Amino acid sequence: MGAKTPKKITFNYPRIITAFLLVVAIVGAIALGKIYIGVLLLIVGAIGARELCYAFEKKKPIWLILIYMMLGVLPFFAMYFLNLGLGSGYNYTLIASAAIMLLLIINLWFGKINYAKIRFPFTIVYWALPFNLASYFLMFGEEDCKLEIMAVIILIWTGDTMAYFTGKTFGKNKLFARVSPGKTIEGSLGAGFFSVLVGLGIAFSLKESYFNWAVLAILVWVFGTLGDLVESKLKRVQNVKDSGSILPGHGGFLDRFDSLVLLIPFLLLLEYYIQG
Repeated sequence: MGAKTPKKITFNYPRIITAFLLVVAIVGAIALGKIYIGVLLLIVGAIGARELCYAFEKKKPIWLILIYMMLGVLPFFAMYFLNLGLGSGYNYTLIASAAIMLLLIINLWFGKINYAKIRFPFTIVYWALPFNLASYFLMFGEEDCKLEIMAVIILIWTGDTMAYFTGKTFGKNKLFARVSPGKTIEGSLGAGFFSVLVGLGIAFSLKESYFNWAVLAILVWVFGTLGDLVESKLKRVQNVKDSGSILPGHGGFLDRFDSLVLLIPFLLLLEYYIQG
């Protein structure tokens, strides 16, 4: 009986081209400055909220789509007009956002949430708030954290890419079958391995602590995977395959940025307390 041949890797060219264009857009925003990154995050908030409208609503008149898109940027303008600043009020909002994400993670092991019943507040606290908090921090904070943002995005997309390829090649054991049947333990471990490898490479290039970057890479991998599962459960409950089709090969903004949305509150808290 002959040895099993490994699965053949098939290249999803629309996925690769879309990923390349996204990298160009994000790198361009980073090169222009942190305010442009903030604007880009607000756009992600608005378009992702539009996709939640399509997931939650049977009828989608233009006025309802616009309401969802406004919800996608509402926290930013609320913080701006309330002159929240980056003091204790912002800190408490960050803690609340992180607590909500922890509840969504815990819920992966329990019953279904009736998302449609709480669709408007859910759109704000799950999707809009994290991106708006990051945008507000970038626009009104004094820290120049362009390199850190680029590094985190590289780590997230390293994890996503390597989970896809290692899962396709070696995947046999399901990671969380009742939430996301396509994800495998092998794919997740491949994502973690290569994320740490890239984190160490970033530490070497920046001449910074290998330990700190390895820990950050592990955090990005773990919370990024959980973010993917949280969004997968949302789609499964709402009976939606892809959140949208705006990004060929990736689905929608919810599909592409599901890892980042869950990560943001924890990364901002880390940054907030490091800066003191």
